[in-house]
Amino acid sequence: MSQVATPSRSAFGERLYQGLEALPGSQRFTAEQLEVIYAMGYAHIVQNQYAQALPVFAFLSQYGPTRKHYLSGLALCLQMEKRFEEALRIYSLVLTLFPDAADAAVSIAECELALGQTENARRTLQGASAIAQENPAHARAGERANALSRLLERQAQA
Repeated sequence: MSQVATPSRSAFGERLYQGLEALPGSQRFTAEQLEVIYAMGYAHIVQNQYAQALPVFAFLSQYGPTRKHYLSGLALCLQMEKRFEEALRIYSLVLTLFPDAADAAVSIAECELALGQTENARRTLQGASAIAQENPAHARAGERANALSRLLERQAQA
């Protein structure tokens, strides 16, 4: 069974990851305690209660700043609350810390589109497709990126 290589973080991304891991707050709660809190935030998201989930994920991101699912939850809440610039920044952090996060790249493009940054979104979607092609585990994100790219092409031709 062959294993697909995960892209490594940039030097900046690695320093950032290590710095976040070293923050005192990162050691304040156990992983189990944070996961219990995560379950509460996740329950809100499942019910489309993004405003209620937002402070939960903000808390989790403070005390688990290198956990992808906490940061992604925070970004999703911001995006769904139409706080696109903030969501874009958090999704960008996710992509910096986890360079193979094709789903974060697609979400960045969605935020860029919401902000009217169509050309940036096109480039971001190309990057998301490239990430997804490198790892079959990200095929769904690649499909989303390609579908959005096709939609943008049709709009440009209309």
